[in-house]
This record gives sequence, C-alpha cells and structure tokens, in this order.
Amino acid sequence: MGVRKMMVIVFNLWQLILKGGPMMWPIVFLSVVALAVGMERVFFLSSMEKSLKAHKADLMRSLQQDSIKHTLGLCESYKSPFSRILKAAILKFGNSPEVIKTAMEEVFVYETYLLRERMGVLSFVINVSVLIGLLGTVIGLTVVFHSVQVRANVLNPLGVGDMAVGIWQALFSTIAGLVVCILSFSVYSFCVSRINNVIADLQIAMARVVHILVQLAELNPNQEES
Repeated sequence: MGVRKMMVIVFNLWQLILKGGPMMWPIVFLSVVALAVGMERVFFLSSMEKSLKAHKADLMRSLQQDSIKHTLGLCESYKSPFSRILKAAILKFGNSPEVIKTAMEEVFVYETYLLRERMGVLSFVINVSVLIGLLGTVIGLTVVFHSVQVRANVLNPLGVGDMAVGIWQALFSTIAGLVVCILSFSVYSFCVSRINNVIADLQIAMARVVHILVQLAELNPNQEES
C-alpha cells in the first residue's frame, strides 16, 4: 500500500511538472544539482570533522610527548587538514614564530578552499531558482492574457475557469522555484555552519602548535634530530 501511494504521489508530481510550463525543466535540473552537491558536501564535512577530531588529538599528543620525527611520520600517514598544516609547521621547526605561522597559513588557505569547494554551486542554485520560477510565472501569465485578448477579438471570451487554470499553472513555477531555493538555502546554511566550525577549530589548533613548537625549540634545540 505504501508503494502504491508513493507511485501515485510521483505520478501527480510529474503531471504538475508537465503543466508548470517550460521553465519547470530548468528548476528540476537545479533541484537535482542542489541535491547532489548538498549530499556530497554534507557527507564530506561530516567525515572531515570526525577525522579532524581523531587526528588532532593524536598529533597534539605526539607533538608534546614524542619526537618531532615521530610526529612528522604521523602527519604523513594521516590524511586530514590538520595533519597537513602541522607538517608544514614541523618542517619550519627551529625558525621564528612568524616563519612557522606563515608556513601554516599557506596550507590553511588551501585547506579552507577545499572546505568551501562547490559551495558556490549551492549559492548559484539559491539565486537562480527563484528567478527562473518568477520568469516562468511571467511567461505563463503573458500566455494567459494573450489568449484572453485573442478570444475577445473573435467574440469568444475565455471563461473564468480556463483563466484560473492558466494562472495557477503559471504560479506553480514560482512555487517550485521557491521550494528549491528554500531547501538549497537550508543545506547551504548547514554546510556553512559546519565549515566555520572546522575553520575555527583549525585556527585554535594552529595557535597551540606555534606555542608548543617554540617551547620545544627553547627547551631542546636538537629535538628535530632526535
């Protein structure tokens, strides 16, 4: 029974899409793009946060308790933003704090780019879906009122029921565009929040790394070789 109801819903939705006018197809395409990109970003960020928490704890513990070379080996074995940032810092061990910060910031900029990758696609869908929906409504209303004028000229006025059908079909494209926009914006906001959390976590960890490396260099300048 559940499958049958689902098939009926899908069929009715398909009929509405067909009646919504030509602008419904770009909206459907944008919805598919937003769904694919949104799912990929959500899974990517979830995996990134888990690996970041696990790897950061191990690397910070190793940096404080083990040798620099051992920590560098862990950085090369782990595949996470923090491991790559820490590796850049360790390679500058013994230099001034400014040099270490610069090395980490160079990698940090690239990691931030990876975190925000394809977010522009969601932003594009948010803006364009509404505009396409409005364009579909304007086109639909233009067709309706053109039909009213043509039928009036031949003394065969268009009935109120026919006008109502044409108008709601025209407005349906705006509804569809708004639905795609709202859902895309929800996913976009969720992803941005997760990205900001990861970036803040990385920045705090970077500050700790500089402090630890400077302390290690002062206490044992030869630790890089140990």
